[in-house]
Amino acid sequence: MLLAMALAIALSAASAAPLSNDPDELLDPQKAFQISARALGGKRVEVEFKIASGYYLYRNRFSFATESGEPLAEVEVPRGKIKEDRFFGKTETFRDLVRIRVTVSPADAARGSVNLRVTSQGCADVGVCYVPLEQLVRVGLRGGGSQ
Repeated sequence: MLLAMALAIALSAASAAPLSNDPDELLDPQKAFQISARALGGKRVEVEFKIASGYYLYRNRFSFATESGEPLAEVEVPRGKIKEDRFFGKTETFRDLVRIRVTVSPADAARGSVNLRVTSQGCADVGVCYVPLEQLVRVGLRGGGSQ
């Protein structure tokens, strides 16, 4: 099983090619899992992932931190759909769209913006999983969106 996971990761890294019309070609992970964020008042942020058709994200593979790396603990991740995954066994996944709510630190709220370091991991239905993806998103907390 570990060998299969290593092979899948190696294949996904090698195949992160530009988007094309070939259905067998994998999307770059940033295109497969498009992130955005918006403020929900001065202390909370909603992070949204638009997930390409034929791809999914793992519920238990999300983590959120400030740009400096300080973990954010108050995170509300909705329930996913149960999938019998050949890499991770029975697990919850998301397809199409997922919205996650995060409470920011009082210091970030006082500054009026936060740079979130969001880590996620997903796979393509063709049986290839990506390495964990780290994305940075800036959110204005006073009525702004992702920048």
